[in-house]
Amino acid sequence: MHLKSALFLSILSASACLQAQNSSPLPDLVTQALGANQSIAARQHQVEQAEALARSASSPQNPELELAPGIGFTNSTFVLGQAFDLSGARAARARRIRAEVDVARAELSRAKLDVAGSVITSYAKYLSAQRSVVNAGQSVETARKTLETTTRLVTLGQAAAVQQTRAQIELNRAQQSLIRAEAEREGARATVSSLTGESVSAQLGEASWPAWGDMTRMSEGALLRRPERIEANAQLEVAGGATEEARRMGRPSLYAGVAADVWSLDRRPSTERNLGLQLRLSMRLFDRGENRNGVVSAQARQRSREAELRDIERRIALDIEVSTQQLAVAEQVARSYETGIIPQAEQMVRAMQAGLESGVVSFLELLEAQKTLVQLRQEASEATERLHLAQARYLTATVSIPGLEEKR
Repeated sequence: MHLKSALFLSILSASACLQAQNSSPLPDLVTQALGANQSIAARQHQVEQAEALARSASSPQNPELELAPGIGFTNSTFVLGQAFDLSGARAARARRIRAEVDVARAELSRAKLDVAGSVITSYAKYLSAQRSVVNAGQSVETARKTLETTTRLVTLGQAAAVQQTRAQIELNRAQQSLIRAEAEREGARATVSSLTGESVSAQLGEASWPAWGDMTRMSEGALLRRPERIEANAQLEVAGGATEEARRMGRPSLYAGVAADVWSLDRRPSTERNLGLQLRLSMRLFDRGENRNGVVSAQARQRSREAELRDIERRIALDIEVSTQQLAVAEQVARSYETGIIPQAEQMVRAMQAGLESGVVSFLELLEAQKTLVQLRQEASEATERLHLAQARYLTATVSIPGLEEKR
C-alpha cells in the first residue's frame, strides 16, 4: 500500500515538473521582444518598400501621351502610344526586384533570429543566476548548521571558542556570496526585461526552462531554415536577374501609337487626313563595350554570389555540428554534478557535522569539507549555466527558439 502511494506521488511530481517546464514564460518573452524591437520594425518597413517596388516593376507599362506643338509652318503632332518590352529587359528587371523582396524578407528573419537569440541567451543567464542564488542559500544553511554545532560544543566545553569564531566567519562569507549572487540575478533579470521592452524593474515571475524537444526533428532542415542561407540564395537570384537584364539591355525596343497633326499653318486639318499609325523601333548600331562589359560584370557578380552561398552553407553546417557537440558535453557535465558529485558532497558534510559532535571528526576537517562543498556548488552553477547557454546556442543554430516559429 505504501509502495503504491509512493509510486503515485512520484508520477504526480513528474507530471507537475513537466507541466512547469511546458509553461515556461520564454515563448511569451520572445514574442514580446519581437514586437517591441525597433530594428525589426525597420526591417518590416523595408520589406513593405521592396514589395511595393516589386508590384511597380511587375505592372504593365503605362500608355504615353506626347504633344509636340508646332511654331510657324512646322507640324503640330499629337501621339497616343504604348511602349512594348520587346527586348525582355523590363521582365528581367522585374525578376531581379522580386528577388530583392526575398532578400528583404530574409534580412527581417535574421533580425528576428538575432533578437530571439539575445532573449534566450539572457534568459539562460537569468536562470543560471537564479540557480546560483539557490546554491548560495544552501551554502548559508550549511555554514549555519556548522556554527550551531560548534556553538553547542563550545557551550559544553568540548571545543575552543576560536572554533566558534571561525565558524561565524565562514557563515558571514557564505552570506556575502548570497548577496553577490542575488545582485547578479537582478542584473540578468533587468537585461531580459529590457529586451522585451519592459521597464528594467519589471519582474519576470516564475522562471523555468522550456520543455526540451526532439533534437533530431530540430536538426532536420535547419540548414534551409537559417536566414543567412535564405538571404544568400535570394542574393544569388538577384544576381541572376541582373545578368539577364544586362544581356537584354542591348536588344531593340518597340513603341507603337496613333499620331495626328492637330494644327499647322500650312495645312488644312478640316480637309486633310491627319491620323496615322506610328511605329518606332530603337536599337544600337554596334556595342563599343558598354553592354558586353556590363554582362561580364553581372556574370562575375553571380559567380561571387554562388561562392558566398556555398561558404555560408559550410559555416552553418559547422555551427550546427559544434553546437550539437557542445550541448552533449554540457548535458553530461551538468548531470554528473546534479546526480552524483553534489549529493555525495552534501552527504559527506552532513556526516562530518554529526562526526564533529561525537568527536570522530575534527573541526578543521569539517571546515575543509564545507569549503569543498561550496566550491562544488559554484562549479555546479557554472555547469548549469554552460548547459543553458549550449541549449540556447543549439536552438538558435537550428532556428527552433520557442516563440519564434509563429513570428518567423
